[in-house]
Amino acid sequence: MVKKLYTFNRNKIMNAQELCELIEGELVSGEKTQPFYDAVDFTPLVKKPYTLVFLYHKLKKMNLKRLERLGNCTVVFEEGTNLGPYHEQLTYIKVKDISTAYWKFIDYYRGLYNIPVFAITGTCGKTTTKEMIKHILSGRYSVQATHLSDNTSLSNLEYLCGITEKTDMAVFETPVSGPGLLRFNCRYFKPTIGMITNIGVDHLLYCKTLENYIKAKSEIIPGLNYEGTLLLNADDDRIKTIPLNNYRGKIVYFGLSDNADFTATDIEYIDKGMKFKVLHQGTSVQVILPEFGRHQVLNALGAIAAVNQVGISLEEAANRLSTFKNVQSHLEVFESINGSTVIDDTWSSNPTSMEVALEVMNNIIKGKRKIALLGGMSLLGKNEKEIHQEVGKMIAEHNIDVLITYGDLAKEIASGARMHKMKGVIHTCVDAKAVENILMPYLDKNTSVLLKVSMYDKSIMSFLSNLKNYKS
Repeated sequence: MVKKLYTFNRNKIMNAQELCELIEGELVSGEKTQPFYDAVDFTPLVKKPYTLVFLYHKLKKMNLKRLERLGNCTVVFEEGTNLGPYHEQLTYIKVKDISTAYWKFIDYYRGLYNIPVFAITGTCGKTTTKEMIKHILSGRYSVQATHLSDNTSLSNLEYLCGITEKTDMAVFETPVSGPGLLRFNCRYFKPTIGMITNIGVDHLLYCKTLENYIKAKSEIIPGLNYEGTLLLNADDDRIKTIPLNNYRGKIVYFGLSDNADFTATDIEYIDKGMKFKVLHQGTSVQVILPEFGRHQVLNALGAIAAVNQVGISLEEAANRLSTFKNVQSHLEVFESINGSTVIDDTWSSNPTSMEVALEVMNNIIKGKRKIALLGGMSLLGKNEKEIHQEVGKMIAEHNIDVLITYGDLAKEIASGARMHKMKGVIHTCVDAKAVENILMPYLDKNTSVLLKVSMYDKSIMSFLSNLKNYKS
């Protein structure tokens, strides 16, 4: 059998003996000179040998056989943990307290690199804004960043250790699904620049109330250690409720308000996106953004304001944004069956993104029948029924011709649309086949369809992928 060769794009982090000294561990099996080049805390993330693995989570979630197959990995575990016989291809380090050892390593590793680190949070737009920042910075710098919206906390250590001696800057997406999570994520990355894109209604299942959700978003402030640079959306009323009296750092506002530090004027929809002028301290630069929607103007403003903090001029940022590529399933527009127009916005769904998608549809679709195919929104807690009905009200107000709802929760959207006297046709569907049977006869060159269902629902996405990949 030919042994697979692995390459590493970095110098080693350290070896087993050096790690023992750092975390006060005991080498119980293996070589003290054993090096490692990457570090994770979840075995499914191990992709190569010579990886350090902290058994920080419940052991039943760990796949030690995976490490044994790869070989040459270093395992850190807490005394009293039953790992079974030691594998001769692995190095084992025992510690008294796995949490203490884990955070000692993280603090040490983050302290190696004195670079700008961005943390981006918000109900909507955080992935796009993060990708815009990354795209602008990549024109001249080596940038480590969250992959698309893969922002799970299980990937934090892997992302952190993706910062190497070759990295100039890092941009991380920091989500909020419940209280304490944003502060927890920031403990890894120790950001120097933070941003809240906006605060809508989401994640009420764990936050319970909107007030708690806003408070969870405000954890970006202690996440920045009450210093550094904080960028805020000047137009967002919920952001305005966040107390800033204990914040010692620099605050920069972006938005369409006149009092914002970075603002936009002359906003227009054009054939392939948006055109606007960004204004800052008396300087005005035109931006051609290949994305649709006023919300994308705000995302771009946030990105321009962010990179300006590290010396990127308005002109350079605008030039880079002109080549920005749309993030997958974020209001992607394409031609489909019988010349119909499809707008794919299936990446995520909450009331804020629903309203944005409807606004874009109304602005880019003229003289065609407008169909909205909407699924349920998750993690909205005890008021999910009323929140879905509010989306139905939006549908009625945006003059949609045909509403098709998919799934049990989405029935409440249809109910809300009826309550608010929607003038168009309403269909409720319980399965993907019913959606297909209703939607297909509508599809022609005079029809447009907004897709706003869960991308994790395989049955409906199988049908929708056929729409997206249709070849005339």
